[in-house]
Formats: sequence, C-alpha cells, structure tokens
Amino acid sequence: MFDDRKSIVDKEFVFTQQNFEHVVALINRLSGISLSERKTDMVYSRLARRIRKLNAGDFDNYLDIVESDEEEKVNFINALTTNLTHFFREQHHFDYLRNQFIPELFRQNKRRIRFWSAGCSTGEEPYTLAMVWHDIKNKPIDVDFKILATDLDTNVLDKCRKGIYTEEKLKPVEKEYLKWFKQTGDCRQDEWQINPKLQDYIFFKQLNLMNEWPMKGPLDLIICRNVLIYFDKPTQQSLVRRFNELLADDGCLILGHSENLSAEKGLFTAIGRTIYRKKQ
Repeated sequence: MFDDRKSIVDKEFVFTQQNFEHVVALINRLSGISLSERKTDMVYSRLARRIRKLNAGDFDNYLDIVESDEEEKVNFINALTTNLTHFFREQHHFDYLRNQFIPELFRQNKRRIRFWSAGCSTGEEPYTLAMVWHDIKNKPIDVDFKILATDLDTNVLDKCRKGIYTEEKLKPVEKEYLKWFKQTGDCRQDEWQINPKLQDYIFFKQLNLMNEWPMKGPLDLIICRNVLIYFDKPTQQSLVRRFNELLADDGCLILGHSENLSAEKGLFTAIGRTIYRKKQ
C-alpha cells in the first residue's frame, strides 16, 4: 500500500495517495465511474491541465475548488472521461441493423422508431446510425424516426452539434457514405462537415446515466458501447435493468466488444457479437 502522505507521481505537482483516493471518491459520487489504481498516471496528467489553467497551485487546492464550484465539477468530469470512437466502429453492429433489425421494424409496420446512443462521445456513432438509416432503400415514407444521443461530457457534445471532423476521422467510412461529408472551405483543408440532413434525425443532450432519465420510451434500440466498463458490477447490473425497462418488446441492446450481460442474461437473448434482444 502507498503511504498516503507521499507523492505517488513524481512530476510538476505533488500527487499523493490521499489525493488519488479523493479523486476516485469524487468522480464516483458525481458520475458513477469507478477508477482503479492503474489510472493513476491518467488522472494526474488530465487534472494537472486543470490546475495549470486555474492556477490552483496543487491538487489539494484544486479538489477543494471542484467540491465547491458547480462549473468546475463539469470540467472535472469532462477531464476524466475517455472519448475514443470512430465512424462505423464494430462494423458488424451496423450490418445487423441495416440488414436485419431495421427491415424487421418495417415489417412490424412501426410508424414511430426511436434509437438511443448512450455515450455518444464526439458523435461518430449517432451519425453512423443516421447514415445507415437514411440509405436503406424502400423505407415507409411516414415513419417518425429519431436518435437520442447523450453523453456525460459537455465538451464532446459541442463537437457533436458542430459535426466537423478531420480527414483522419473519415478513413473508416465506406465510399458509399462519403457523400455525407463536404470540406468546410475554411483555411484548414482537412476538416469535413457532416450533412445537416443527418443532424435533423439526432437530438444531442447531456446526461449522467446515474441520474433520472428524461425519456419515457419505449425505445427500439439502445446502443451503449464501451460505457459499462467504467462502472462497478452492481452499477452495470442496475443500468442493464434500466435499459431493459426502457426497451420495447423484442427491442435491441448493443454493447461494446469487451462487455457482456452474464449477470443479467435472463433479460436478454444473445443473437450476435454483443448484440442482444429483449426477452418478451
């Protein structure tokens, strides 16, 4: 065990075990996220930026600010959340939606279809859903389709709404979908703007999964990939039960490649790689 009075990171600011435990308890209380000691260096580097920006002096002073300042609580959460994503990530998920699930909804004669991207990060996931939806042939013309896209991090939601991505971000996009992007025309030639037509499908909103959820459902699809891994097991189980309650009969839940429903398998039927259907 560390001596909680000694620095556990030998860098610009003193960062003690006591500081780290304070961070762990605070981020868990504010967001439900569980941090392990493997994240010590990550926590230090990300929060050190906030200390410099605020000229807070050290971790003790900075954490006192977080405890008392609502705006800095948001910045604290934003700093510690990870937002790694890309268009068409885990392609097999979108193949299933395009080739099986969405056509099935049409056969059920559904006129109101709702998807939820829970943990949408910088927007690549909900925009991919919108591209897949729009390009399906022979859709009924009177379907009311919307995507709710939520994230804990307010900074990434600003990026979502702007819909501007670097050329590097477009590399996973299949040729048939590149039509949805155009260069911004600004001085930066590597920036591409998403077509506003796709934005018409999506409603972006800040949401802490630990709080009450404003939507009432029923939802046809919940896609929550690489989010549950940040919570402890009881919280994961609670979230899965809440997802189940919000889904329509035979609704679809999609998780990330490192997640599973082993603890709550009685609620869902596995039909593919981290693709589940609600049991009726």
